[in-house]
Amino acid sequence: MKKTITVIAMTAALALSTTSGARAGGRNGNNHSARHNKGTIAKRKLSALKRATAPNRELSNALHDGYSAFAIPPDVGGTPTAGLGLLGDPTCFDNAAGGMGVHYVKGIDADVTANVPEAMVYEITAGGRLKLVGVEYIVPDELVDPANPPMLFGQKFHHHEYLPVYILHVWAWKHNPSGLFGDYNPNVRACPV
Repeated sequence: MKKTITVIAMTAALALSTTSGARAGGRNGNNHSARHNKGTIAKRKLSALKRATAPNRELSNALHDGYSAFAIPPDVGGTPTAGLGLLGDPTCFDNAAGGMGVHYVKGIDADVTANVPEAMVYEITAGGRLKLVGVEYIVPDELVDPANPPMLFGQKFHHHEYLPVYILHVWAWKHNPSGLFGDYNPNVRACPV
């Protein structure tokens, strides 16, 4: 049975790139060691995320793990994928800033766990196959204090432009020149038309 999550809003997000910078500190304003430690911790967390999501490079594993296609009506936004042979006909997303691909989602609630993202993000390749390129963390509006949004990997979640959710993308599987946490990735193929 195909599971499809239908939402009455467009899944396009703000192209928000956030960075966390360290303040100068320590003797002579040098905080190289603190920056190095933060970088090492971030690399470890990203490596752990990649290990945890590696099985989902195969969509069948993600489906077995409970993920299902995310789709919205075409008049709301995104590009329909019906006829491409993608399980569940997920909606594809892109804009001038880059691609976002299709999402397979599960467990959208207040629980934010680094190694259990709410969405697997797949690029549709030139050959029509799905390739895991990133993940997305999603928390519904009603479960978030806007003055204190969830935070993960040192990044605050930001409010989605259309949907009543807070989100954070992580391009763990494909380099994003717009930043690891940018919503759109210029290296991800545009949606097929």
